[in-house]
Amino acid sequence: MAPPSKKSQSQKISKHALRKPFKGKNKDKTLNASMPLQLEDDVPDFPRGGGSSLSREELDEVRAEVDAEFEAEERLLKKRKKQNKVQRSSTEDDLGALFGGGINGKLPRFANRITLKNISVGMKLWGVVSEVNEKDIVVSLPGGLRGLVRASEAVPPFVEDGAKLSEMDTNFLSSIYHVGQLVSCIVLHLDDDKKEAGKRKIWLSLRLSILHKNLTLDVIQEGMIVSAYVKSMEDHGYIIHFGLLSFSGFMPKESENVEVKIRSGQLIQGVVKSIDRTRKVVYLSSDPDVVSKCVTKDLKGMSIDLLIPGMMVNASVRSILENGIMLSFLTYFTGTADMFNLQQTFPSSNWKVDYPQNKKVNARILFIDPSTRAVGLTLNPHLVQNKAPPALIKVGDIFDQSKVIRIDRGLGLLLEVPSSPVPTPAFVNVSDVAG
Repeated sequence: MAPPSKKSQSQKISKHALRKPFKGKNKDKTLNASMPLQLEDDVPDFPRGGGSSLSREELDEVRAEVDAEFEAEERLLKKRKKQNKVQRSSTEDDLGALFGGGINGKLPRFANRITLKNISVGMKLWGVVSEVNEKDIVVSLPGGLRGLVRASEAVPPFVEDGAKLSEMDTNFLSSIYHVGQLVSCIVLHLDDDKKEAGKRKIWLSLRLSILHKNLTLDVIQEGMIVSAYVKSMEDHGYIIHFGLLSFSGFMPKESENVEVKIRSGQLIQGVVKSIDRTRKVVYLSSDPDVVSKCVTKDLKGMSIDLLIPGMMVNASVRSILENGIMLSFLTYFTGTADMFNLQQTFPSSNWKVDYPQNKKVNARILFIDPSTRAVGLTLNPHLVQNKAPPALIKVGDIFDQSKVIRIDRGLGLLLEVPSSPVPTPAFVNVSDVAG
């Protein structure tokens, strides 16, 4: 039989022998250099000295081919890994980690944020009334967004039954809502803005029949904060309507703040003082000082459907995230607060040291996404006191003397805007920073 050609030897060595040192995971220590490694019947054994029937040039050529193949494979793996990382990072940035972490049991990297990309129907949000018009209400929402409430979604059902909206006093909405009022609302639907690409109209509802859909008399407890309509005025107080037919409420006049004029149809917040379960009547107090200090207590079997934006809870720091903190509250729930909802108005670069693990804080629920179980919290001092932060700037204002407080690499800049009487924090996204 004719001896094998050098070309066939080169091919077989390239395929079997020289590739193993790069990919092989065989850690069998019984093999040693004195044991010949038989590659094929027609390929000579490798003696201990490492000799070969191939010339040095041919061996160098074969090794170069294998090295090139290995390096190409490594580059491909690194490229795929980088693409996956960029894709995950982009998704986390766009969605604010609303959909990450909780499903697979891993802690999220980012605090939950509300954006135009991830806002969805059914989300419950805490907002501030910024405009009251004849036919609708404009509400400022978390994340710098704005939502619209049609009159039909702001007026209590008993008022609507008594008069058609088109025939109502043109000032009716402004008589029951006011600018700066904190309200709990729910996203009804979203419309793409035909005039401006990338913009969406957010339509909201203030109807308690939707917000209180899962509220029953059995789960109401003393000290709980609830929203209600003033249905009618009686000699000793006010008949209260919770948007549900299963129970009603009453608010004695002595609990009324004399500075606030209350009228039928008005939306109020109250603290549950007592409950007559036989008559199915809940007694409230609307004293602002009492309301602002009440903390929601643990309730056995409480579900996420019973969480309402604006509720104050005792929370403890669970972990530090890249743009905020993760907190646990009401035993079973976790939520996050981003850097714009921390206790400091202007968080410094070392803000993380202010939130050691297990630190106790008071927080209010900012938003809830029932579909993903994401909960946003706020530690903002104004909101914790149940007051809207001062609105000292408006869209289009120009400030030449703004100060850079912090640089967040890859995210943007935190600015101190010289508004009056106090400065206002503002954030510039990295895509909007001038070169």
